[in-house]
Amino acid sequence: MGYNTVQVARSLGALGARPALELFQEPSYRRLWAAALCVNVVRWMDLVTLGWLALEFTGSPFMVSLAAFARSAPIMVVGPLGGIVADRVPRGTILVATQAAGVATALALGVIFASGAGGYAILVSIETLVGVLWAVDFPARRTALYSILGPQRVARAVSLDTVLMQVAKMLGPLVAGLCLARLGPVACYALMAALSAAALAASAGLRGGLGGPGDPSATSVLASLRAGLEVAWAHPTVRAVLLVTIAMNTLFFPYQQMLSVFARDVLSGGPAVLGALVAADGGGALLGALAIASWHGHVAHRTLFAASVLVSPLLLAALSSFAHPAACLALLVVMGVAESGFAAMQSTIVLLSAPERTRGGVVGILSACIGTQPIGTLAIGLLATGLGVSGAFGLNALVALVVIVPLAAPLLRPLSR
Repeated sequence: MGYNTVQVARSLGALGARPALELFQEPSYRRLWAAALCVNVVRWMDLVTLGWLALEFTGSPFMVSLAAFARSAPIMVVGPLGGIVADRVPRGTILVATQAAGVATALALGVIFASGAGGYAILVSIETLVGVLWAVDFPARRTALYSILGPQRVARAVSLDTVLMQVAKMLGPLVAGLCLARLGPVACYALMAALSAAALAASAGLRGGLGGPGDPSATSVLASLRAGLEVAWAHPTVRAVLLVTIAMNTLFFPYQQMLSVFARDVLSGGPAVLGALVAADGGGALLGALAIASWHGHVAHRTLFAASVLVSPLLLAALSSFAHPAACLALLVVMGVAESGFAAMQSTIVLLSAPERTRGGVVGILSACIGTQPIGTLAIGLLATGLGVSGAFGLNALVALVVIVPLAAPLLRPLSR
């Protein structure tokens, strides 16, 4: 496992991420990175498979959005609690537990579809449990980065974490699309189970050295939640990041859940086209993440964050007017670059701003803000049912601009000393 991740690191260095290579000299980081790569490939395979199966079972854009809501809603509720758990339970133990449960859920879905019992209701029910696992996994994984590498290297670590997420966003949808088109959902879930098992094997050696628990008896869960929220809200930049994160996840990112409908209704394509669309977005995000990983800090974190979130709705508006596959793929690559700047900088700003004793709690608050996406997913599903998917994209882009510009524009100005 260590040899393979070092080889990946060298490949990234050849593409411009050489300043981040030293991170892979840390054995715990190599294991964490390898496990996260497998976990994120599984996540994107799961999202694409869920979207296409929901569309096949129901034929309804709203029912697709409802399935995505069930998959994503747990992070809105469980996310803050997951952050507190990351402060109170050894993070390596959390990661092993979530990955073991990931193996079990993928196997369960594979068996259900192999037996012919697969349907919309059972699919959505199990996917809700998958969403709970992700809500617990995310805060533990992100705070573990800080514990392993410290404040001086956390920005590069988050950038490399974004790199692996975008590699996964390219691989997962392509593999899922091809599996669905040629082999069916059983093959998809079997592969997800195998990758989850690989992540479990990598995480098994991470029981120590990832931080947590602190002093679990010092404060109650509610007090920890309140402390994390107070720290987050008291910092003007973090407050702006959290509000923008809510806006992006309710108004911009829900378009991803409608790409299955866009592929069918606008581009007249099947699951392979859907996989290509999501992979193009991931390819652009990978380019952006590699650029950030090799970046020497000439642009402030908040400035890069603001620029990314201001341009993203404009690109979504452009996508709403396209109907040619090649043009859509090219535009999604550019959108991915902008999304990468947003994703890397939101976590970097929060991790660098929160004190150690409340870091898990603050990242849990960030998880809850990310978890507001299901609300936007339901809304865009209703809009797509009434206006068509292109009309829904265009309207969401317009509202996103109205909300995000006053929040993000002040971040373009440098902080006064």
